[in-house]
Amino acid sequence: MSKFWVASHISGIFTIHDEAEDTIYKGSKGAGFSINRGTTTWLEESDDSENHIFFNGKEVQKSVAKISDYIMSYCQIAADKKVDRTHGVSLFHEFEVPLACGFGASASGALGSCLAFNEFYDLQFTENFLQCLAHSAEVNYSGGLGDISGLLQGGWEFRLQPGAPGVGEVRSILENSYRVATITFGEIPTKSIITSASWKEQINKVGELFLADLNNEPTIRNFATVSKQFSITSLLATPQVNEIMHDLESSEILVGQIMLGNGVFLIYKNRSVLSSLDDYIEEEICYNTVKKYG
Repeated sequence: MSKFWVASHISGIFTIHDEAEDTIYKGSKGAGFSINRGTTTWLEESDDSENHIFFNGKEVQKSVAKISDYIMSYCQIAADKKVDRTHGVSLFHEFEVPLACGFGASASGALGSCLAFNEFYDLQFTENFLQCLAHSAEVNYSGGLGDISGLLQGGWEFRLQPGAPGVGEVRSILENSYRVATITFGEIPTKSIITSASWKEQINKVGELFLADLNNEPTIRNFATVSKQFSITSLLATPQVNEIMHDLESSEILVGQIMLGNGVFLIYKNRSVLSSLDDYIEEEICYNTVKKYG
């Protein structure tokens, strides 16, 4: 069995850069962090001649799993004679985070798929090629723009230039004294935002200003500050996000919106500040973001 675990990634601020013709040069600038809840992906030979894709044990249509299906097709074409024509393959994703809520589940699933297929068919693709394939699948099907580069950096990160791993520029924010929790209210379809010309103009106009501010002071506290300002000024903040950011932020707890999702991340040093809250999940910042089983 070819089985991999990949961490989830959360952005607090971003700008959209999709003008290039080649997808490896498309992506986002922004900042965020990786967490220890992620996606486990593995492959098994199917009982029939068809290919199947499963999300958390439930089979889904290819139209729902376009990124995974694209990677499957690409790798099977590359494998050619190594593909067993009498049996298909079943691709399994076990997600530890909610889908379409800004946790980068499509990115962790995409990278896990690339790694699993490479091993399953002994394709011998380079590590960077697989990372670029996952990034391109994300961009092509509007799953995300910068999560692959962000999660591969690990920890707290600042994406200074857009593009796939090895093309874009990512810098670590070297602090580890803060804790993180998340609260999720629901979904925001990523595609509806990143493919909209009007949203792109609005996001980039304010995002560039706040990213410049973060570049001048690349700290976790300032990351939280500019993330909050970005979500409000860009109008991406939902009523629930606006309300909780207003109610919770203090000198001891910093709040920003999970991009792109209807939820927030909380940054703090002492967990006692969460004592009055319900329905939050304490996260662990992840630095070792890709693991192989077996």
